Amino acid sequence: MKSPDFVNYRPALASEEEYVSSGQLMPTDKETAAGWHSHEKIAYSPKIQHAEELPREGWDEWYIFNNPTELGTSHLQENIFEVPRGRGHLSVFVNYCFALHQPEMESIATLFWQQMDWARPESYVADNDYLNFVSMNKALFASVHEAVKVLGTR
Repeated sequence: MKSPDFVNYRPALASEEEYVSSGQLMPTDKETAAGWHSHEKIAYSPKIQHAEELPREGWDEWYIFNNPTELGTSHLQENIFEVPRGRGHLSVFVNYCFALHQPEMESIATLFWQQMDWARPESYVADNDYLNFVSMNKALFASVHEAVKVLGTR
């Protein structure tokens, strides 16, 4: 079974990526020509048709929307407990080895759910030592959940 392509839906994808320097994703000339742009340390893409179109360096965090959405300012490289919270202030969770299933992440999970409440992405994907996937789309979530279960049995 092929992993579901959960990026099909989305015309406005915001990303945060950690590179060696924990820096922001800066679209390449090719990505810029394809419609990517960066604003306030957040990269925005045109509609993504296939997951292979996404730049990946590891420790990636993606917010997937059905419509173009401005998220404000990224607080990448800032202490997640000391930055302003609320609309227009995007905390970056992937750099904390964030995993929703770990009880010791409860304080970060609380901040995460508060951010999901104002950002309202259709889906969120983070890939660090763990894969985190949340979605308001129940059918999509079920499809991803099933694919992950199948992968876990291999």
